[in-house]
Amino acid sequence: MFKKSYLQILFICFFVISAYSVLIFASSININNNITSTKQINYNSRKQVSSVTEVKITNNPKYGEILTDGTGMSLYFFANDKDTVTSACTGGCTTIWPTFYADSLTIGAGLDPKDFGKITRPDSTLQITYKGWPLYYYSGDNTAGDVNGEGFKGIWFVAKPNYTIMLMNNQLVGGDGVDYNSSYQPGMETVQYFVDAYGRTLYYFTKDTFDKNNFTKSDFSNNTLWAVYEDSLQAVPIGVDSSNFGMIDVYGRKQLTYKGWPLYEFGPDSLKRGSTKGVSFPSPGIWPVAQTSIDSAVVTGINGNNFTSGIPKGFSLSQNYPDPFNPSTMISYSLPVQSFVTLKVYNIQGEQVATLVSGTEKAGRYTINFNANKLSSGVYFYNLRTFSTSNHSVAFNQTKKLILLK
Repeated sequence: MFKKSYLQILFICFFVISAYSVLIFASSININNNITSTKQINYNSRKQVSSVTEVKITNNPKYGEILTDGTGMSLYFFANDKDTVTSACTGGCTTIWPTFYADSLTIGAGLDPKDFGKITRPDSTLQITYKGWPLYYYSGDNTAGDVNGEGFKGIWFVAKPNYTIMLMNNQLVGGDGVDYNSSYQPGMETVQYFVDAYGRTLYYFTKDTFDKNNFTKSDFSNNTLWAVYEDSLQAVPIGVDSSNFGMIDVYGRKQLTYKGWPLYEFGPDSLKRGSTKGVSFPSPGIWPVAQTSIDSAVVTGINGNNFTSGIPKGFSLSQNYPDPFNPSTMISYSLPVQSFVTLKVYNIQGEQVATLVSGTEKAGRYTINFNANKLSSGVYFYNLRTFSTSNHSVAFNQTKKLILLK
């Protein structure tokens, strides 16, 4: 009887000890699971909001200098963010591209605190901006140094401190208040085009020729209207070929070009991010936004630098631009072969008032600036005459009217 009771007691003790061990083991698993879960929650929350964090420049082995947070996680720009008020990434977009915000931001070396700001998003949360661009993380980046979001769908780009050129997707709205499509006809269309580091629109002038600024005056008196874009090329978005850019001299100042087209910013845009008022000035299509898809500017004979593709098929004389004008206007003409050329201006009485060209010129396209500051308002005529260099016969003779209004 005693032995039986003793064995029962031992069995009960063994059962209790075993059960307790199972509970301890289960608790250990649960605790570990909770720790893992807590780490994941903290990681995700760091990708959205932090009480104190840092933005710094990190040297990426593949992409050079980029912006990261204090832990080295890459930050990104969104090409659809076209203003300084809010973000275009909303709803499910933020699941893939979590927003970056910090209550107290530490600015790393080499960055200007004036370039940072914050916006209120549509969901009333806040977001940090750099040079007007809202900053994001990419959910596909798992560790510091990852830049897996670079170039995503051609609209997401790693944030860099030294972009000279960026891309923006936007509806073109002219200074006349009309919405324009990429053909510069009234219509709705999202157009991707070049902007500067702060999101300000870059344009080219259809009257310019290859590596030749035909608009800016020598005294830069019209530079407030169309300012030459003088930044030297540094970083460009992935997918944009940096070899297409160059620099030209404009009366002692430098201007950035793309495929031979000099680049400008429009004064009435007032340095406002995403403003495209210039597309309707003075009429739609004269000053298009600069895009990666534009054809190369035509090579002219101005510098004696012709290519077969740039030689015109026939003689032509274009209407001066602008017209009416004050005090200067531009006159363009084309030569299919080398010719002796005269370009002269006459008043309404038929008296010659200016000789703009008199000499032999190679085949090509030419643009001449006519300054009439010494002439009075009125109607004038300009005449282009070309002569064969072999027998001196007249090959082309045309006259057009221009109007000077002071």
